[in-house]
Amino acid sequence: MTTLAAPLSLGRSLALDSGDLVLDDAGRLAMVTGTAALSQALVLSIETQQGSDRLNAGFGFDRAAVGAYAYGVHTQKEYVKMQLVRCVGLDLRVKDVREAFFQDDPRYAELNPGLDAATLEQIAATARTTRQYTVYVIVETINSDVVTLQAGGLVG
Repeated sequence: MTTLAAPLSLGRSLALDSGDLVLDDAGRLAMVTGTAALSQALVLSIETQQGSDRLNAGFGFDRAAVGAYAYGVHTQKEYVKMQLVRCVGLDLRVKDVREAFFQDDPRYAELNPGLDAATLEQIAATARTTRQYTVYVIVETINSDVVTLQAGGLVG
């Protein structure tokens, strides 16, 4: 007789909206569980400057180093990708960081087939002009679920 193992817990946490606690319909603190809890935790780690947590100096994303050197945007985007893999990969609930890409990369178009070429070019042109890029990170959890994270910020 074969028994199936129960999925591992992806966590439980208080729900956040832009860093603020969320209340449910009854006025109590709302909770998130499973992939929603993991996604929230990973986005929080990306939004936390590495070294700002005194108890865990390795936690977070090294955003300050992105513009510290006179490299081009391409090199800075590659640095961001490497930092994302390091930052997200530290979470024990993440089995694999499958890929990271920006909205002006060809991969974005592949994963958004409903957008026409003109819209895709407008999205990419806006990102390049404003240097406000959105990055997408696709991770596989310890339960083999696939989660896509989205984070935005300044590159260059």
